[in-house]
Amino acid sequence: MNPVPAQDPTLSPASAQTDISSRQLRRGFWLRTLHQWHWISSAVCLVGMLLFAATGITLNHASRIEASPAVDNRATQLPPALVAELQAGAEGNAPLPRATSDWLGDQLPVSPGSRLAEWSEGEIYLSLPSPGADAWLSIDRSTGAVEFESTDRGWVSYFNDLHKGRNAGPA
Repeated sequence: MNPVPAQDPTLSPASAQTDISSRQLRRGFWLRTLHQWHWISSAVCLVGMLLFAATGITLNHASRIEASPAVDNRATQLPPALVAELQAGAEGNAPLPRATSDWLGDQLPVSPGSRLAEWSEGEIYLSLPSPGADAWLSIDRSTGAVEFESTDRGWVSYFNDLHKGRNAGPA
């Protein structure tokens, strides 16, 4: 049982009753809202748990699930101004220049962003793994020839990779 709050002696009995009623209405609103959010969050957790269990089953029985990966190969040529910019770069690991990254994003279904690429004497290699897919990009530093390959292994592979946390980015 709730304790009865001390009443202000200057309030009339009618206004004191109104004050108690408004407090009960506010309390009831917040309890209903809390109850509703409890059920919503529980439903979201249940869906996540069922999805995690389903991907666990598909991971344990991967040999029984047939998949045919979709491979996309593309080749293009960098503009001469971008080739000159790439020829000046040093060997090692560094992101692509912004102009080159933007141009590749416009020409190919790829978003290199600030990912580190492997710069060698003759080429630049950029690995682009993602859940359920894999892609790579190779640029010849002397000619500007670009070769791109993307492999999509399907939605089962996508959810399995998310289950394992493979190529899913920082958590």
